[in-house]
Amino acid sequence: MIRPIAILGYLPCDSRAAELLYNIISRRHEQRSTIISTNLAFKQWGTTFPGAACVVALVDRFAQHCHRVEILGESWRDKHRLDTDRPDPPPSRSRRKRS
Repeated sequence: MIRPIAILGYLPCDSRAAELLYNIISRRHEQRSTIISTNLAFKQWGTTFPGAACVVALVDRFAQHCHRVEILGESWRDKHRLDTDRPDPPPSRSRRKRS
């Protein structure tokens, strides 16, 4: 199962959060897929987890077999936010299949 982690670096986290993320990545390393979305380069992850000793190990473990997808271009949100002639889209309702 793929586990997504969205918008890493949006808010700074403490060293405990870095340790938890490291544990997640370590347990899934070479066994499961993990998707992380961020606008930070790996060398900037230290700004998200200031003072965390495991940041270098976390980046090394995560980056070892990663596939980077870099999306260049105009932000979809910014593009539509500035378009005042268009009405706001209705809120989405996701439905999750329960077993």
